[in-house]
Amino acid sequence: MEAKEIVQAYFEAVTAGRFEDLSRYESPDSTYWICGENSWPLGGWQTPESRNMTFNIIRERFPKGLTITVRSIIADGNKVAVHVNNHAVRVDGKIYDNEIVTLMKIENGFIMESREFLDTIHVNELFFGEMG
Repeated sequence: MEAKEIVQAYFEAVTAGRFEDLSRYESPDSTYWICGENSWPLGGWQTPESRNMTFNIIRERFPKGLTITVRSIIADGNKVAVHVNNHAVRVDGKIYDNEIVTLMKIENGFIMESREFLDTIHVNELFFGEMG
């Protein structure tokens, strides 16, 4: 698979809530970073535990899952930039709607590095804030 196809398949698995399938696209040694380091619970380098926490929050607070619309994927060799929109309805009816850009590096057919840039205030409020 080409870099662009790997990233597309990865986001299709996330959209479908098949988080257990992500290992098909990510190297066991991959790194994942989210902007806002030290300013909110998910900011900074992610561990498998913190990523599982995120997936559990999505399952609990957004039982209908996320709708991820890939707006564009730009690939230059093994480097990929992805622009997506995440949309979901929280159990209390609040809307999560976030534009996200992720920069990824692909090696040997696997995602080796991801750096995610998003509206940290919005996601923090809906993922960790009080529910109405």
